[in-house]
Amino acid sequence: MKTRILIVDDDPPTREYLSLLLAADGHEVETASNATEALELARARPIQLLITDLYMPGTGGMDLLSHVRSERLPFGVIVVTGLGDHQVALAAMRAGADDFLTKPIEPERLIRRTRQTLDRRRLRDELEQLRQQLREDYSFLNMVSKNGRMRQIFDLIEQVGPLGSTVLIHGETGTGKELVAQAIHAASPRRDGPWKPVNCAALSDSLLESELFGHEKGAFTGADRRRSGRFEDAHGGTLFLDEIGDISPAMQAKLLRVLQSGTFERIGGTETIQVDVRIVAASNKRLDELVRQGAFRSDLYYRLRVVPIELPPLRERREDIPLLALHFLHKLAARSTPPVTEIDPDAMHALFSYDWPGNVRELENAIKAAVALADGTKIQRSNLPPTVAPRAEGLAAPGRRPAATPIDLDRPLPEVTDTFISRVERDYLAELLAMYKGNVARCARHSGLSRRCVTQKLQKYGLDRTRYKDGSASTVIEE
Repeated sequence: MKTRILIVDDDPPTREYLSLLLAADGHEVETASNATEALELARARPIQLLITDLYMPGTGGMDLLSHVRSERLPFGVIVVTGLGDHQVALAAMRAGADDFLTKPIEPERLIRRTRQTLDRRRLRDELEQLRQQLREDYSFLNMVSKNGRMRQIFDLIEQVGPLGSTVLIHGETGTGKELVAQAIHAASPRRDGPWKPVNCAALSDSLLESELFGHEKGAFTGADRRRSGRFEDAHGGTLFLDEIGDISPAMQAKLLRVLQSGTFERIGGTETIQVDVRIVAASNKRLDELVRQGAFRSDLYYRLRVVPIELPPLRERREDIPLLALHFLHKLAARSTPPVTEIDPDAMHALFSYDWPGNVRELENAIKAAVALADGTKIQRSNLPPTVAPRAEGLAAPGRRPAATPIDLDRPLPEVTDTFISRVERDYLAELLAMYKGNVARCARHSGLSRRCVTQKLQKYGLDRTRYKDGSASTVIEE
């Protein structure tokens, strides 16, 4: 199927010249003499690429670009500028253009840039398909995962959600314990009831007791009115006790009584209050170990541990890193201008290689920081926090050649960038082929790309996967 390209220019000879060149390269070409006409055509039928002059009477190319990106029309954009207008062209690229051409337009450069932009657009479409697959196949309530252990946890949540059993979630900091607790609440008949979380580690004993059980007016200095506690507020719903392993022995005894009887009194009060509350607790400490040490009551532990859930750290579910990164990027895209919608392969490799001691929360924060620092629509390795992607060459992984950045001021910035990205992609794929002995499917899973996309890139860079089957091929490709 031919790609459809829309050319926008107020000069008829220019439109005809570009049309002939692109039609000869096998594209279907349409033309428009102004931005208004171009927008109508772009909205009416699918196109894959828009090539527009920046300087036109009335609505100019920058305004046209702004409309296209604000309406999220799904095609690439190349802007055409006068010779020496590099600053204007770079401003257009920051506003969402994919590339630029300077007049007079050389036929070879037009064809090359057109093909490159269309290739990038196809990659974006594949990325969107992955996002769609993520939403449809790997989503569970407020979580995403393709990891086998996590999928078992999702199944367990569906089973225990309707039962009302007390659940104890264990996992390192940042693994998503509260998300799992919210999912249990959402999967239960209590989903329309209140959801009340409490971070036990953040409060002293006296404050935690008041937070959980409430107090009467005058119960202590500053208690100028009656206040209900979280148990009372969570009646008919779910109370989430986060970091339960940090509470004192005295508070453990008071909490045990509520779990046994379902009743309590407010601080300074005598009225016995009965509540119907489901308890979901979580801890980043091993409660069984605390029980052995005598630091946590065994009777409370077994009351809480009716259904145990063990969350794996992110370093043990690395196949989820690309999914989660794209998931967070999708959530943040609308907040950036232009929207940041892509992750460079070298940046994705850095994400995949990092051990994530802060787990999913740290990954989300890294994507937030990268989106804030991104110059354009793609997260580069340099946008990631230094802890995730070390800048110093001496910190490169053993056997990996540090990427050199070619600086050629005689060439336009997009050309230099394309050359650099191609070199990184080629070396990255060569290392993956060596790591997985030519297995394209495993390379695709590791890189976060589709198998078809990896195969296309191998062909593009002349990488023969059969050379890597015995593991003898070098992972470093010289220029």
